[in-house]
Amino acid sequence: MNYIKKTDAYDIYIEPSRKTIVVRQKWKYIWTVSEGLSHWTYLEKKAWHQKADNVIWQQWGNKFTIFTLVHDINASNKSLHKKEFNLEFDIQWVTSGEHWEAFVQKIKPNEKIGAYTAVNVRKIFFRHIDTERRILGAINQNTVKHEFGHTIGGDDEYGNDYKRAEDRTKYESRYVKDTNALMNIGNNLRNRYIDEIKSELNKMIPNVTFVSILE
Repeated sequence: MNYIKKTDAYDIYIEPSRKTIVVRQKWKYIWTVSEGLSHWTYLEKKAWHQKADNVIWQQWGNKFTIFTLVHDINASNKSLHKKEFNLEFDIQWVTSGEHWEAFVQKIKPNEKIGAYTAVNVRKIFFRHIDTERRILGAINQNTVKHEFGHTIGGDDEYGNDYKRAEDRTKYESRYVKDTNALMNIGNNLRNRYIDEIKSELNKMIPNVTFVSILE
C-alpha cells in the first residue's frame, strides 16, 4: 500500500514496495531576459530544467535514509516496522497546478542580479547561470541546490556579511559558523534540512514515526 500527502510546497509519496519516499515538486517557469539578450528558445528552457533537476538530484537524492518505527503494531502497519527507505527528490515542469513559480532570467556578464526564494508566496528567482557551481570569494556552491533547500523548509544559515543589506538581521543563525553546510556558504547537507519533511511524514500514518540519517 502506498501513502500520499499533498502540501502547498511539495507532495510526498511513500512507496513501501520500492523502499522509497519521493518528495515531488511542481515548478511553473516564468522565463525572462535582461534587455538586449535573446529570448529563451524551447530547447534552452528544456536544457535548463533538465540541468536543474539533475543537480538537485545529485545533491539531495538518495543521501538520506529514512527508518520507520511502529509504536502500536497491528495488521495494518506491521509491515512498516523497522523498514528502511531511500529519500528521493523530483522536480516536474508544469504549466498549471504548481507548487512553486520559478522565474529564470538570462542576465548579462557582471550584471548584479541575485537569486532568492520568497517562501511566503512560493516563488523562486534564478539567473540562467545558477545551474553551474560558482566561486565568489568564500562562497563556492551551486545556487539551484541552495535555493531548493528553502523550498523544503531550510533557512539561510550564512552570516550578515553574505546577505543583501535589506536582509541583514540583528540575530544570526545558530549555524552561522557551519560554513561547509549547503544552507550556509558550503556544499554539504545536514540532517536538519529535512526536519520539515519528517514532520509531514510523521502526520501521515498513525503510530508510525519516521527518523533519518545522512550518509
